[in-house]
Amino acid sequence: MVTGMAFNLIQLQTFRRLAREGNFTRTAEALNLTQPAVTQHVRALHDHFGVPLVDLVGRRPVLTDAGRFLAERAERLLGSVEALERDMREFADVRAGELRVGATVTIGAHALPALVARFQARFPAIGLLVDVGNTATMAEAVKAGHVSLALVEGPLADDELEIEAYADDELVLVAPPAHPLARRGTPVRARDLGGARFVFREAGSGTRAQVEQVLRDAGVTPEVALTLPSGDGIMRAVELGIGLAIVSRLVSEEAIRAGRVVRVHLRDVAFPRTFRIVRLRRQTPSPAALAFAALVRS
Repeated sequence: MVTGMAFNLIQLQTFRRLAREGNFTRTAEALNLTQPAVTQHVRALHDHFGVPLVDLVGRRPVLTDAGRFLAERAERLLGSVEALERDMREFADVRAGELRVGATVTIGAHALPALVARFQARFPAIGLLVDVGNTATMAEAVKAGHVSLALVEGPLADDELEIEAYADDELVLVAPPAHPLARRGTPVRARDLGGARFVFREAGSGTRAQVEQVLRDAGVTPEVALTLPSGDGIMRAVELGIGLAIVSRLVSEEAIRAGRVVRVHLRDVAFPRTFRIVRLRRQTPSPAALAFAALVRS
């Protein structure tokens, strides 16, 4: 073998065609090459592997044992390369592949299903996997590469992450219908919440972080009666009279309409917030991730 030389796919493609055609002229015509170029490609492979690949019988090329072995392996290798090219074209056109996204609990339960349905209707060949957790968990999942992007509602600042707002939300105060604040029928002040028992999300939840900060700024330290990992569980606890809660409007709408809980309006504080798309700053998004993000923005 001649050291310092390497064969390439073009040379293998030429040799595979020659093995199929058994003729230099037809090989050159099929590949749009000159006959000397075909001969040069075969010679380069001969020099690289250090064994004769073709014998000339008259003017007809006949493969040696080594040539037949190489032709068989070239068929397999080039078939895999061509399959890879097709797969990558489909990947680039969002016609193949897999996308893993993350979402915080509120978005995952109340906003994500409609987005997933729209994405799958538009890109049915993409396998979509969803992870759900609180804001802190989803930020770590993005940074670790476990998800391509995440949709979060909590406050978040991290130089490793690209954070883009895509929708507005608000948190609302809800109470059991029999609660004294619910019976007032008029807006209340933040100080009226002093001493009230609350049902909260777990530590690390963006919703909890925002609520605690706003109440703290208003001089209120809420008493935590119960901690639950989902908005739906919190709403059920409020219905049962365990305490008040401050939850997303998306989470509370149905229970308020049904009269199972009462929205209590606050006079002097508000809880606006933003839903955000979170991606790793240094990572180039896949075409599927770009398509999903575009759908979210729309």
